[in-house]
Amino acid sequence: MTPALVPGSRSAKDAARAFTEGMALDAARSGFELEPSQRQAAERLAAFGAQVTGRRRTLSRRSPRSLYLHGPVGRGKTWLMDSFYARLQARKRRVHFHDFFRGLHAGTHNVDAGNGTAIQQSVDALLAEIDVLFFDEFHVHDVGDGMFISRLLRTAAQRRIPLVVTSNYAPDELLPNPLWHDHFVPSIEAIKEMMDIVEINGASDFRRFPAGGSAPGPGPEGFRAGRIIAPGTPRQLGRLGLFTPSPSQSRVLTPTTQPIVVRNSDPDLLWVGFEELCGGLTSTSDFLALAERYATWVIDQVPSPAGAGPDSAPAWQRFSNVVDVLHDQDITLFLIGKGPLDWDVAAPGSALPVDLARIASRLSLLGRSDIDEALAQEEAAGS
Repeated sequence: MTPALVPGSRSAKDAARAFTEGMALDAARSGFELEPSQRQAAERLAAFGAQVTGRRRTLSRRSPRSLYLHGPVGRGKTWLMDSFYARLQARKRRVHFHDFFRGLHAGTHNVDAGNGTAIQQSVDALLAEIDVLFFDEFHVHDVGDGMFISRLLRTAAQRRIPLVVTSNYAPDELLPNPLWHDHFVPSIEAIKEMMDIVEINGASDFRRFPAGGSAPGPGPEGFRAGRIIAPGTPRQLGRLGLFTPSPSQSRVLTPTTQPIVVRNSDPDLLWVGFEELCGGLTSTSDFLALAERYATWVIDQVPSPAGAGPDSAPAWQRFSNVVDVLHDQDITLFLIGKGPLDWDVAAPGSALPVDLARIASRLSLLGRSDIDEALAQEEAAGS
């Protein structure tokens, strides 16, 4: 009979050490060393992994405590989760916030009403036949989504299915809107009761530094291959193989239920204006559906974040959701605007969304093509 892996036993310690050393090796292969708070998180994940492994071997009903990893953007939370996930031998499922809610909302329209509520059936499907659920980029900005999260937490606890969660928000900062925050406080207390809260708070945003140790190659691909372009002269665009569509190429797409006027949609390239994409009633479900069809996106007429006013807050929140989706799906993104297109510098009192720091970090992965105003006028005149 396989000996039980109880906390503190030699077998449990060996299993935990293997996880820790494996994550450190993955970091070294990526050209960096784990900083102190990352090492502490890795050790906590390793102990969790040893418990999950021991639970499966002994068929124990005892469930390890869930983990809630939080901290500023770019500190390696998702990287640690992915490294650990790849090494954990268990029935597991990894979901991203936006994909989760798209599936959840879709599930409410495609369920058998005779088998419980639509929400519960969607949660049941998410938790079916797994030992651990990994939930990346956990955040709650909508009271309706908060209700779904509450049901998920309750069901996972009842079934003794532990969660590993990453978030840019400490639990008490979830659903920050003062009109709705109190409604989510019971769920926040449940999170703190059922999860160990682990902060990853190193000083560096690793997204802003190129990964070391990589061999020379043809250049970045996916999301990192995109660029932020200002002011977007024809010559600038032409150097990148981008050519402004003519009005005759305009068409209407309906990815889910909301029609969107786009300037062009080649077989694998979508070109759309900021206002058309973010200024109406589009949702994350629309962005996810389009991301499945188009490997390259061009969003032009992007306004300067420094000039954001109160009326533009909903559009900027949608824009932050677009960037989240395209980054997670590794879609190439080109942003074009007169500028300055700098998400690190916002005017005092600007109405940019609370996710600005995450968006600034992700957009820092893109290259930049900036030219000053005089040169822009000269290029425009010569084009």
